[in-house]
Amino acid sequence: MVRITSVHAASKEPSLLRPLKLAPIDELLLFLMHLSVGLHLRDLAKRFNIHTTTASRIITSWTHFLYYLLGSIRLWIPPEKVKAHLPPEFALFPDTQVVLDCTEIFCQTPSSLLLHSEVYSPYKSHTTFKAMIGIAPHGPITFVSPLYAGSMSDREILKQSGIAKLLTPEMAIMVDKGFLVDNLFPGKVYRPAFLARKKQMAKEDVQQTQSIARVRVHVESCTDTTCQWKKPKAAKSTHSVEELFPPPNEPYNPLTREPTAEDRDWLRNRLRGRFSGMSWLLSPEL
Repeated sequence: MVRITSVHAASKEPSLLRPLKLAPIDELLLFLMHLSVGLHLRDLAKRFNIHTTTASRIITSWTHFLYYLLGSIRLWIPPEKVKAHLPPEFALFPDTQVVLDCTEIFCQTPSSLLLHSEVYSPYKSHTTFKAMIGIAPHGPITFVSPLYAGSMSDREILKQSGIAKLLTPEMAIMVDKGFLVDNLFPGKVYRPAFLARKKQMAKEDVQQTQSIARVRVHVESCTDTTCQWKKPKAAKSTHSVEELFPPPNEPYNPLTREPTAEDRDWLRNRLRGRFSGMSWLLSPEL
């Protein structure tokens, strides 16, 4: 009497068996493909010949691992190195240590009305998470705060982020108009001037506002590139090349007639002297 305990045990074809796990380098490749290309779990599972649950577990594991690994790296740059690489655009602000700005990332709308009111951002008219980014004058990101609710003000995020502990009285910061944080830092704060109740700004305020806006535009473009990331829309299913590019019903011919020897000679003479490589390709074989 023969008893079969497993269906796969009777099969000797390894291609039909799915691996229970992947090599670490393959798991990292799967995670990066999901992050950069936005492939769905079913697509990734089919490409790597694994189950959809396994693909989901790999993405979750690598997300937590890289968060703790990269989150422990110190990004803050000492003021000596910042001054050594200070761009000429910051000549009017030589003591600037960091340029601060807040950015918002869209999130799903929660079903709870209380949570919805906390994460709703009036600026974006959507539910968002908010974070503060600090960028050195010469470009590198030196500070990233945790994510906060979208309804929180920039001043409150700056207080809770802990960046004030990294600054000394010799270090100046550059912020936008919404950051009313002069009393939170021991050093100087560069911020565009307010019109307030004045009919017209003073000449010095206008010049300083223009100078600050001229250097802050680079920081805002870096913030948009870094944080306003949207997951690419991937195809719902994977198609073959024949399905994506089906053959035409009738043979395609871009010419109204077949080229003659006179046509080839005319084209060769026009290309001679200007496109020697193309003329050589079109020359008759000896």
